[in-house]
Amino acid sequence: MTQSGRTVIEEIKDRLDIVDVVSSRVELRRSGRYFKGLCPFHQEKTPSFFVFPDRQSYHCFGCGKSGDVISFQMETEGLAFREALEALAERAGVRLEAPKPRDPEEDTHEKRLLEINRLAARFFNHLLLSSEQAGHARDYLAGRGVERGAWETWLLGYAPRSWDSTMKFLERHGYSQQEIFEAGLVVEGKGGGYYDRFRGRVMFPIQDADGRYVAFGGRAIGDEQPKYMNSPDSPIFRKGELLYGLHLAADAVRREGQVVVVEGYVDAIAAHSHGFSNVVATLGTALTPTHVRMLSRLTRRVCLALDADTAGDAAAMRGWEVLRDAVQSRSVPIRTRGRVVASTRRADMEVRIASLPRGEDPDTLIRKSPERWRELIENARTVVDHFFDVVLAGTDLRSPEGRAQALAELAPVLADLGNPIERAHYESLLARAVGLDEHEVHAEVGRARRLRRSPNTSPAFASMPSVSQEELVLALVLRYPRLLEEIPEDFPDTIENAQNREILAVMARLGQEGLTAEQLSEAVEGALRQQVSRIVALADSQPELLSNEQPIELRRRLGIIRQRRLRELIHDHSILLKEAMDLGDSAGVRALLEAVPSLASEKREFDPPLSSYFKDSRER
Repeated sequence: MTQSGRTVIEEIKDRLDIVDVVSSRVELRRSGRYFKGLCPFHQEKTPSFFVFPDRQSYHCFGCGKSGDVISFQMETEGLAFREALEALAERAGVRLEAPKPRDPEEDTHEKRLLEINRLAARFFNHLLLSSEQAGHARDYLAGRGVERGAWETWLLGYAPRSWDSTMKFLERHGYSQQEIFEAGLVVEGKGGGYYDRFRGRVMFPIQDADGRYVAFGGRAIGDEQPKYMNSPDSPIFRKGELLYGLHLAADAVRREGQVVVVEGYVDAIAAHSHGFSNVVATLGTALTPTHVRMLSRLTRRVCLALDADTAGDAAAMRGWEVLRDAVQSRSVPIRTRGRVVASTRRADMEVRIASLPRGEDPDTLIRKSPERWRELIENARTVVDHFFDVVLAGTDLRSPEGRAQALAELAPVLADLGNPIERAHYESLLARAVGLDEHEVHAEVGRARRLRRSPNTSPAFASMPSVSQEELVLALVLRYPRLLEEIPEDFPDTIENAQNREILAVMARLGQEGLTAEQLSEAVEGALRQQVSRIVALADSQPELLSNEQPIELRRRLGIIRQRRLRELIHDHSILLKEAMDLGDSAGVRALLEAVPSLASEKREFDPPLSSYFKDSRER
């Protein structure tokens, strides 16, 4: 990054004019607002190669080559991306840092931290199964209805009530106290040295989506505080980025088309033990945007099944707000008798809330009545219906203050409804409930909608600079590497942005088996990593597509790119042809007219304006 916040690639492009760079290889002559010359990529006698200063790009109407200043340097000099960037950086007077390969020691260190946690999990599990001092831990789990089979499935354990037993065990296996500290299993004492973080607790190993042991949750037995204790954030663990049980639930979530989110470890374990395998739990945090992006890869339906108390209602509201703000929305047509009459915006994730009976949590309810749990999930209410029930039941609608409170709390919920008919229905219900005119409720909801669209409440990714179709294609391929086989051979030549072109080339080299966000970030030139991070974020934000939908979406995006490119070229061609005719440049007119067949062949399905343009051009 440069000091101004721009990337080094943007700095180079800002300092260089593509006309100056191209002029070092091609003799250019001004033609109106553009420059033209003999194409450096193929043999020609009449110039059909044009440089566009306003877009800082070039295109040859003869061979079809196009790109930006970096791709020009690469193509004409036969350079790799890094080499071209170095040459342009020197010309622009920009300092280009040497590429920094990933430190092998960093990889080794991360692996050792993962091994420490895996070994500790086996140690705690062994104590739970066989140690006399773990008897009260076994009693606790049995009292919670957690059967012995689940102890092994989830590798539940017991941390000994000792200041250093865990640390000494890990030291005997070759790990240093500093490593054990970084893994989060020991705490640094005020007077120096280390002591065990978890002592006398039931242990719940936390695994990431790949099943690697990254942290622990420890539950106190009895009245000891804190009741739950989690590992601290570490190089391998971020509490707000993981969901407990996701590694076991992923297949069921895909199969059933829905994920159920609960709050506690035992809630998730009880659900899985009774055959409800699409359940995950948060790790003592509210639902986060990262959680939502993880879930959106698996399903478009989320059911929040939180504790039946005030805190649970508040958590449900926070969870809904995060889901609403983190997921992308799409335009949905409204049809009447088969004809599209309007459109609305609809979130790509459907959210419902299961209302548990007061005094129950998922764990106790599942153990008492699995069928009742199944019914509650199947009959989960929409967000609006749920919060109508909660707010109206919790306010005194006989008092002006209570009615005002109900209106203030429910108006933002109604503001999120994209369908105007559905919104009007609930506005009418709310008006009757609070004793106001429907027009007054409608006005209040309208104010909430305007606030929702303000910059301070924009959805995640809304602050991201405008996204190009090229980037969306790369994000789609990163999300579904099998689509590499669907990329047409000539597509790289249509990519104008050299960064995107290079990233696609790296993706192709990695292949379907090796293409992951981590591998891609490691494989690209350092100056490209910010662009890769942007594409990774785009890939994470996209909704899950079925296998048959993936190639269709790819072809749609490729079609948009080709159509936009062709329209730009036709626009440029029209202006260039007019200017050549005005200047009496017969050679230029002839070269441009010769390009008409190649332009026409690129368009598979012309709309009338484009068709008429080609017809008029031929008549000239």
